[in-house]
Amino acid sequence: MAKTFFLIVIFISLSLTVTSAQEADKVELTSIDFIGNSTYSSSLLRDVISSKETPNWFWKFLNSISSSIGKEAVYFDSLSLHEDITALKDFYNTNGFFKANFSYSFKIDTLQKKAAITFQIIEKQPSTFSEIKFIGLEALPRELTEQVFKDFTLTKKERFSQILLKNNIDVIIYHLNTSGYMLAAFDSSVIAKDTSKNLANVDVFFKLKPRYKISEVQIEKKGEGSEYVETELLKDLVGIKQDEFYNSDKIRQSQVRLYRTGLFNYVQVIPIIDDTSGQYVPLKVVGSIGKMNELAPELLMNDQQHTFNLGLGGTFTRKNFLGRARKLTLTGSFGVQDFFKINFGKVIKAFSLRDASLSGFFDSKLKIEQPYVFNKPIFGILEGYFTLRKDATSNKRNYGGKLSFEFELPTYTFINFLSSYYNAEIADEIFFLTDRELTRSQTLSILGLDLRSAKTLNPLFPTSGYNLSVGLEEANSIPYLISRMTNKAYTTPLYYKTQITYAKYLAANRKETAVLGFKLKTGYLRAYRGSELDVPTTKKFFTGGSNSVRGWRARELSPKVEVPVLNEATNKLETVLLEGGSFLLEGSTEYRYKLTESIGVTAFVDFGNTWRNVKKTRMSEIAVASGFGFRYYTMIAPFRIDFGFKSYDPYSDKRIFKRKFFDLMEFHFGIGEAF
Repeated sequence: MAKTFFLIVIFISLSLTVTSAQEADKVELTSIDFIGNSTYSSSLLRDVISSKETPNWFWKFLNSISSSIGKEAVYFDSLSLHEDITALKDFYNTNGFFKANFSYSFKIDTLQKKAAITFQIIEKQPSTFSEIKFIGLEALPRELTEQVFKDFTLTKKERFSQILLKNNIDVIIYHLNTSGYMLAAFDSSVIAKDTSKNLANVDVFFKLKPRYKISEVQIEKKGEGSEYVETELLKDLVGIKQDEFYNSDKIRQSQVRLYRTGLFNYVQVIPIIDDTSGQYVPLKVVGSIGKMNELAPELLMNDQQHTFNLGLGGTFTRKNFLGRARKLTLTGSFGVQDFFKINFGKVIKAFSLRDASLSGFFDSKLKIEQPYVFNKPIFGILEGYFTLRKDATSNKRNYGGKLSFEFELPTYTFINFLSSYYNAEIADEIFFLTDRELTRSQTLSILGLDLRSAKTLNPLFPTSGYNLSVGLEEANSIPYLISRMTNKAYTTPLYYKTQITYAKYLAANRKETAVLGFKLKTGYLRAYRGSELDVPTTKKFFTGGSNSVRGWRARELSPKVEVPVLNEATNKLETVLLEGGSFLLEGSTEYRYKLTESIGVTAFVDFGNTWRNVKKTRMSEIAVASGFGFRYYTMIAPFRIDFGFKSYDPYSDKRIFKRKFFDLMEFHFGIGEAF
């Protein structure tokens, strides 16, 4: 027994000794460098190879607390260097550098327990595309050839790139799939490399298959509300007729249209490939229809008007209202704006609508939506509403109606969203004077147009592409023309308003976990009859807040002008403080990085301001904010916390370092990315 115990002790001691020796031999990989890489940055090449630099002490410290928020140390492994060389060769080869040479060297500091790797790269001259042949498309009708190849951008003398070639092949397949060729697919490609002339000849093989037409549209519905929705109605909503050529884009739009009715818990529009007959294929709509009536309470959180708003609300929905897939929605809500800036103790003790520390809202709305107006793929919305917005100096009441038409556009067009609307509204503004209140009321008649070009693949975390939106409004020309015809006086100003926002996104690493985003936004309002000062405050521009210049509170950056306003009760002029500008300019640069699938960080610089009119614009008055934030990504939208600091305050004579910390910082909670 004693002998057995002695052997066990010796075995454990030897094991611990070997383990300690192995740990002692480990050295952290602290540096990976590249020499000769003139075409690609070292940061990009570090993403290509499997070897990684060890994280700094902060991430290792977090890892000692929890592996989910930190990063563990990375140790040098000489066996991985051969894999790294292979990865570099593959990367350069797919980008046309067929003759590139690679080698490596490394240094180990046994005292500091550190290792450094250096990769030497001789890129040599890259190859360009030469002849590109398309094989398998010979049966394509002549009239379709130009359409299918219209977006093929590869040309001779362009540097060879397999990714660029794949993207162009995908465009061809898209055009084939939207022109009847349901089963068209890419087969393979053969690349002949002429390294003596630095050329690449490419043969691209396709599988074309027959060109299909739609034979019929079948409906397979189930669910609680299926008996209340007519089969013919669903066929009309699909909008695809017998003998039309198969079009994958129209099928996608049909599925979106069915979803927007709110009738379905889920729905799919799919071709039944197994039931093809000759050159005909049937479509099937498969879906589950839910309840026709729904009542839902709501906890409201949003960042409208650049503030974090919190409140309660409720929604009643009646689906298939009066048939034709119309949807009736009744909503009501109330709450507070800029929730984190409220002095709750003061509000509870002495609640008052005139309390300058309390900003809130009340909304009620009746809305009817119809997905297929005039038997065309047009989404119609008719709504009536009443809103109340309270801030420190006034109450704004708006009530009226709005008729909108949203037009379906193909995804490949430059403008892929178009909406037009007419809005009739009564806007009342109640100003809090020292000893009384003053009301100003206007009736507005607004024609508007909303154009958008969305060219990003992931709306929740865009890593490439851009978003462009253009809003146009014209107010009051219709009642003015009527007044001229009836010889009645009309004193409300006539104005137009434009707002343009452009956002660009660039992946900052190969894994697309880091993104650089840029935003530029401008707005212009001009009264071409009357004065901009008479335009309701709710229609003007403001800057500052969670989606704007984040070193300032919501709507804080705004010109403030004292103007005389007629008091209709006394027929006398009263001086009131009007806010809001007629010209807006702002922009942002933001670096976003995902630590995990659900957690991210960001650093940003914002700039901008609002002026009374464009002639008052001064570059010295552009406010600048910088800061950082945290993101939590969900399936619905990212939730964010941002800390913005006034880097340059055009309205303060004090230097930044002489001001109090909390005077410089603003805290913002938001839903969705800032842009």
